[in-house]
Amino acid sequence: MILMACVLANVLLAEWADDMVYIHEWGVIEMDEAYLQARGCPDGYIDEYGYFRDYPMAQVTAPVVYFYGADCSGTFSVSIRDGSFTLLLPYPDSLAHEIDAEVCYTAVWEYLTITSSEPSIAATTEAAYVTTGPEFENYFDWAVPFWRMVPANHIRYPSTGYDDVFIYYESGMSNPEMFIGEYYNHVGEALIFFPEDGEMVCVNATVPLESDAMGETLSDLEIMAVLYSWGDGAMLAEEIAALWKTWKPLLRTRCQLENLTMMLFPLTDRQESIVSTLSFVPVENFPVQYERLLLGLGTI
Repeated sequence: MILMACVLANVLLAEWADDMVYIHEWGVIEMDEAYLQARGCPDGYIDEYGYFRDYPMAQVTAPVVYFYGADCSGTFSVSIRDGSFTLLLPYPDSLAHEIDAEVCYTAVWEYLTITSSEPSIAATTEAAYVTTGPEFENYFDWAVPFWRMVPANHIRYPSTGYDDVFIYYESGMSNPEMFIGEYYNHVGEALIFFPEDGEMVCVNATVPLESDAMGETLSDLEIMAVLYSWGDGAMLAEEIAALWKTWKPLLRTRCQLENLTMMLFPLTDRQESIVSTLSFVPVENFPVQYERLLLGLGTI
């Protein structure tokens, strides 16, 4: 833990190949506590008043996508199965809808330009408005400065005049059965957040929990070190910091004001692929490497 904290405390200096594209993504899925009550009821659950309810849709929020490496152009797409997009920024050229063995939606951004060069002052001003204009006011514009601290390549999208360092999307899962079960079917390392003396504290734990005994509380730096380790050291320190700064306020609110105990845990590769899949096809035929860190968050 100390070693990981020291790694995270330093700026991660990544060496990107000039002939390769690197795509990083992080995001969080908020689970509803009803999932824990739904074991054995695959079509719904009985609430505290005795009424049958459908499972609430699991919301995938703040998946933020970054590009690194080669300057290039191409088509980027995000596909989700058995769900729907709830927000896309910038808005894509097309939203394809396929019905085969299952319903699949694909958002497609064509003619993206990925560049390491800084935009002009005019372009920066325009991009700031596009990203945090009136339609997004009081939604997530407060978190955008955290996301822009990541030293990623600029993404220029001529269809909308967008010029920023990230692509953002949200999607819902209409069939969250893979998370229905004790501890959301997660086994292994997790971070547990809970209220103590009016403050939020966090401990590292192994799920399923064998006792109520809690270990030493973690500092913010130690929490980020755990998140860094969940990304297998492939994510940038700045990306981990952006993730934590984005989600800490929600955790603190639910722990301190709602008196809840929350669990944060990493999704498996298979779970990530079920949530969504990413694809980038560069015009220059550069190879593409993907690194994803999707987390689950829910009450226990």
